Amino acid sequence: MAKPKNVILIVADSLRHDSVYQETKPGVPYLEQNSIQFTNARSSGCWTLPATSSMFTGLLPHEHGATTQTRWLKDEIPSLPEKLKPAGYKPIQISANIVTTDIFNVSKGFDEVYKTWNFVKSQHQMMLRLVLTFNRPRIRRMVLKPNDKVFEKLSEDLRQGIVWAQKTAHDALARARQLIAENNAKGQPVFMFVNLMESHYPYHIADVFTLINKTLPGKIHEWFILYHFLSQTFLKKDKQVLIQEDLDLLRRKQQLSWKLIRDDVDNFCKEMHSNDDNLIVFCSDHGDNFGEQGWQYHFSNVTDGGNKVPLFWLDHENRKAETKSHNVSSRFMYHDILRACGVPTDEGTLMQESDSNLPFLQSFWYDNEGRTLPKYKFNQMAFIEGDQRFALRAGEWMYAPVGKDGKEPTFEYVQKNFNPLEELHLSAERKKYLEKSVKDFSSFSEMIMQKGK
Repeated sequence: MAKPKNVILIVADSLRHDSVYQETKPGVPYLEQNSIQFTNARSSGCWTLPATSSMFTGLLPHEHGATTQTRWLKDEIPSLPEKLKPAGYKPIQISANIVTTDIFNVSKGFDEVYKTWNFVKSQHQMMLRLVLTFNRPRIRRMVLKPNDKVFEKLSEDLRQGIVWAQKTAHDALARARQLIAENNAKGQPVFMFVNLMESHYPYHIADVFTLINKTLPGKIHEWFILYHFLSQTFLKKDKQVLIQEDLDLLRRKQQLSWKLIRDDVDNFCKEMHSNDDNLIVFCSDHGDNFGEQGWQYHFSNVTDGGNKVPLFWLDHENRKAETKSHNVSSRFMYHDILRACGVPTDEGTLMQESDSNLPFLQSFWYDNEGRTLPKYKFNQMAFIEGDQRFALRAGEWMYAPVGKDGKEPTFEYVQKNFNPLEELHLSAERKKYLEKSVKDFSSFSEMIMQKGK
């Protein structure tokens, strides 16, 4: 098999599967007609750091170490850019999310990193600048207690936050197009990673940040929703501040954000793929939560047991459109990309079911300004087997069926001493893999819980 000329991985941050398929079809004609669509792909993590690290390493969060509590991709674990560089591909990252950069070691191995907030002109008013600043607890403390270096410390974090609230996908893809062309002219293959943030909170529905509501009371209430959503207020208060109607508005905002960028994504993929032998993957790193919390920001550790994500594979050789509906973990794209580029790997594949490629999601409790309620201080491991979801929470197994139309039934505790690894009819290899994964996760969870005390 010939190697791809270039490898391009485009990630729409936080984009849920049901936001893409809200009208049955995704609305990306070239991708629909030329790609393999995975309709039951799920992320390994519930926010950008663990989810992206899993795609870059093919590992679960407890293996690569980049979690809400540990916050560092292990140096010793080779990531996609580090594996592809010896194969002749120059690794380049273009990102609108600071989490994918050096702050958490996720950009290790990339020769070049381009941050949108450094090359896209900000279009924001002072009010939005202040809101973005004071919504971040760390920055708020720094501003209220300034010192001589306050603006130096604020600089990158604030600039990134400002650019978050405007459309930058067109600029990011234009920069990717330019860099690929420059390297093609030199005969240099590229591994290009592009992170797009329009589908991430606060869910951009226009070129510059815009509210859905048109009346003054409606605008005030929408700001109220956005504030409490970002602040994860429910983790600090023993009540749900946002009602279902509020959460439905946020869901609608992300659906509109997908419509805002889908033409840019589809046109870029068509340009890069139709007349060239490039391998292109378009997907999401994770999907914002649903299930028990309706729709509560992705930092929450009470997850649905496998955040469903869109995933399209544009092969560099086989251009036949296909739909694959088996349950898969998106982290296994790591092995398929390596295999396509001639890098040996013995692990599984996205393309077919295997004993180890089943959807696993791990989440780790979020210390919300040190005020997270004790009932939310737990780590969780969940997996999907067939049409059932199972979650291990605080040593107890929970169960729920897989939902439909973006709605996940609430987890319920099953009878005491229930263990799905014993009760389910699993192959010997799958059972062995699950037992090891649960044991290793439990050990890792206990270790970081002890360190946090």
